[in-house]
Amino acid sequence: MKYEVAIEIPFNNADLCPSVLNAIKPDNITAPSGVEIEMKCYIDRLRIVVKGFNVGVLTIRNTIDDIFIHLLSAYKVLELLVKNG
Repeated sequence: MKYEVAIEIPFNNADLCPSVLNAIKPDNITAPSGVEIEMKCYIDRLRIVVKGFNVGVLTIRNTIDDIFIHLLSAYKVLELLVKNG
């Protein structure tokens, strides 16, 4: 079975997208076997595509959960820096 999930995250500040991408990219290098993660900034939005090949739906869901956890952490830190810096 093949799965593909696309996620787009808009940013109020276009400068945050590359910083968030750089913050979470290392966490996604070690994706589970059979899972590919593509990430790219488009001006003020981050697009993430998770593809699964011959893996269970729970593997995809867990991978997406991990991405959201890392996104939230990175965004909160960078948002604080922008407000205070």
